[in-house]
Amino acid sequence: MTTEPKVLIFGDDINTDDIIPAKRCTTADPEYLKQYAFEHLIGEGNLVGYEEIEAGRNFGCGSSRENAPIAIKAAGIKKIRALSFAEIFYRNSINIGLTLEVYSQPNNNPVVEAIVRAGGLIPFNQKRQKGEISVPQSSTYARAMTLTEKLLARASGNAYVQPGEMVFAKVDLAMSHDAVAAPVADVFYQNFGEEAKLWDASRVVLVADHFIQVNDVRVDPKATSLYSEMVQFARSQGCHLFDMVSPGEAAGICHVLLPEKGFIHPGTIVAGTDSHTCTYGAFGCFSTGVGTTDMANIFAMGDMWVRVPPTLLFRLEGTLPKYIAAKDIILFILSKIGCDGAAGKVMEFRGSIIDQMPMEERMTLSNMAIECGAMCGVIAPDETTRQYLQNCGQDLFEDVGSDSEASYEQIYEFDLSDLEPQVARPPKPDQVIGISKLGEIPITKAFIGSCTGGKLFDLAQAAEVLEGRRIAPGVSLFIVPASFEVRQKAENLGYMQIFEAAGATILKSGCGACINAGLGILTQEETGVYATNRNFKGRSGDPTAKNYLASPRVVAISAVEGKISDRLSDASE
Repeated sequence: MTTEPKVLIFGDDINTDDIIPAKRCTTADPEYLKQYAFEHLIGEGNLVGYEEIEAGRNFGCGSSRENAPIAIKAAGIKKIRALSFAEIFYRNSINIGLTLEVYSQPNNNPVVEAIVRAGGLIPFNQKRQKGEISVPQSSTYARAMTLTEKLLARASGNAYVQPGEMVFAKVDLAMSHDAVAAPVADVFYQNFGEEAKLWDASRVVLVADHFIQVNDVRVDPKATSLYSEMVQFARSQGCHLFDMVSPGEAAGICHVLLPEKGFIHPGTIVAGTDSHTCTYGAFGCFSTGVGTTDMANIFAMGDMWVRVPPTLLFRLEGTLPKYIAAKDIILFILSKIGCDGAAGKVMEFRGSIIDQMPMEERMTLSNMAIECGAMCGVIAPDETTRQYLQNCGQDLFEDVGSDSEASYEQIYEFDLSDLEPQVARPPKPDQVIGISKLGEIPITKAFIGSCTGGKLFDLAQAAEVLEGRRIAPGVSLFIVPASFEVRQKAENLGYMQIFEAAGATILKSGCGACINAGLGILTQEETGVYATNRNFKGRSGDPTAKNYLASPRVVAISAVEGKISDRLSDASE
């Protein structure tokens, strides 16, 4: 007599912070991780005993952390069935041999099947190294292509590709940070030899930014070990390293730092162990987040497997109202398409709004494409791009764009002339409402920082609001420049003096509270408004807290008013 497997059932949009909170990710030990899988949903240790998971749409959205499928597999789960999976989670699961099944959609991709049969990506690539397996060239006929399709065709050695086919694309730049680089190095050495060398050390950048401040809020010696092991790996391999500039202070958050230091240029393929690697799409790159196993294989092979994504085109037109920022635009788009509206796809932005938008605002749009489920958010480079790169000492520029006859899966057209400030309510970034419809939400914390909200443009918005004003009693405002260079420029422009006079707390550069790993986190039952990119349960503090997302300007006004607002009571606008 056969026994039916014990099945755990979930709904839509189960994110990686639900699966394994970031605070648990200072170790890659499967035995540890399995105890905390879904702890905010079913309690600690309760996944063990289940054999299968059934879920709705967009399972595994959010972070690129491979710890999520590792925790699930370690707990004894044999299969996950869902209506759809977030693309990075899908890749990570296939790479480690965790079986996924999409309802009513059989897997008929021969390369993916070969990876699964081999036992995961590493055994598959070991056979590739020995010449036992070869990847077939694309047989796609001549066709007009989108910007993304062009880049993936060239990087995979094909004349043409089309959505749905699987290719191995050569990587121009690989990025990792202190939360993931050490586990990547372990996988790399364990599977490719203790003396293994990076395929090209000049194309690898490691950044200390994620967990370097965690001991400011809780003692976690494992985070210190992750950092030390990353530094040791970088020195032994001779790759680029952006270390701390002082104890607990990053040279910058990776997604702001790499463009700032001239590592990003149009027409390239960029992979990073962080879901917000999609930021670099603002420069005309195909840039996407990957997991630990993917990056270890990139370190060895110099390429990665990619399912060529379909592209969604977003035409943004009209005259943007005063004080409306890119954050408002991407939140508005999220309200229209949801957290899975671009799952496994690319979002391409164009239109008169984009033409007038400064680079740092374009970066915000591309950064939060992942919150829509997208692999990347791309913008064709133009004179604005060229000027920004030249100011960063970067003279490599390729004029790339989509063919005029390229085929898009869907085209969205939005006239943003009447857009008002947007706010995302907890617990998801697509729970968006116009601020005039929000109602009164008192706050105790406000936060302006992260790769989305700590750029110089963001700090300028906040400074304009805070000049000559004070933070409301009972409210703490934290401001975190996204890089050391941003901090210096902000000081030269007088922004830091304005923040200090207003009563804000200025923190060292780093990811910090955005991933519950630094000062500014929300404590039990607190309510805050943050200029970050995610507001999942427990993402930026205690799981009982409520985190609203808004533009830096709205966050600054809210800190002054003591409630979420876009109107200053002492001024007419």
